[in-house]
Amino acid sequence: MIVYVALQQFCEFDLTPKQLLLDAGWEVRVNELGRRLTSEDLVQGLRDADAVVAGVEPYDATVLEALPHLQCISRCGVGMDAIDLDVARRKGIAVYTTPDEVTEPVAQMTMAMILALARNLPQHLADSRQGSWVKRPGWLLAEWTVGLVGFGRIGRTVERYLRIFGPRVLVSDPFVAPHEVPETTHWCPLPRLLAEADVVSLHANRPRQEGVLMGRAELGQMKAGGRLINTSRGYLVDEQALEAALRSGHLAAAAFDVCEQEPSRGPLIRLPQVLCTPHVASLTRASRAAMERRAVRHLLEHFTRMPTPTR
Repeated sequence: MIVYVALQQFCEFDLTPKQLLLDAGWEVRVNELGRRLTSEDLVQGLRDADAVVAGVEPYDATVLEALPHLQCISRCGVGMDAIDLDVARRKGIAVYTTPDEVTEPVAQMTMAMILALARNLPQHLADSRQGSWVKRPGWLLAEWTVGLVGFGRIGRTVERYLRIFGPRVLVSDPFVAPHEVPETTHWCPLPRLLAEADVVSLHANRPRQEGVLMGRAELGQMKAGGRLINTSRGYLVDEQALEAALRSGHLAAAAFDVCEQEPSRGPLIRLPQVLCTPHVASLTRASRAAMERRAVRHLLEHFTRMPTPTR
């Protein structure tokens, strides 16, 4: 039985995941390229693999059709937009994710970004690198209204963290009823949230095929001087429209951990009022190790339940 580990890093903080595979008698092959794999890389690397421990590389129809032995994709993370689920289902390929392990680290990164924008940290950093010493007044979170777009595991955890700081919190989620949000928050339609929030944080689980969530119209509906945070999915935001909104001064700042194209090298990330991190919201030592352990256990449990693949 062969498992291919497509992750750029594996077992850096805990050797348990690899040992679990070896103890179960698996042959373990790893990504040795030190980068995110392309479709061509996957077809080559997984050509005789029974399973893959996956990251965010693309498992589209072309890739999946070219892998006759693949039985299981065990994703180290939560998003599945890089996997063609219809093709996987038709071919009988099981798909697993690790949603519980990413909740706390992503929520904490979101809080770090909210606080950074409240205290103008991107602008202060840009000033200091230019040799400037500008004292920009910040805000207490208790002065703000925070809008959470999406109220699943991560959105709910961010809301719990926010209670310590005392802002008014608005929630918009079409899959959550008003009575399902805590008494300390306010459910409202998205247009009202955009118009009233000083900072909007995206935690939506919106499929890629439904298009952007924050396009030119939605960004224009945001409160003048508002701020946007995205730790969810890069395709939710029209980056050209966001750049225009920031350059015009309609929006004051933005912070994001995910981009339309990664690595991102566009003009948006060079604006002084922008904080950009390289898709690391879930990457802490403890959470990464936990995600890898869970992904490997999903894989092993799947093959324990299923007949041994034949070649």
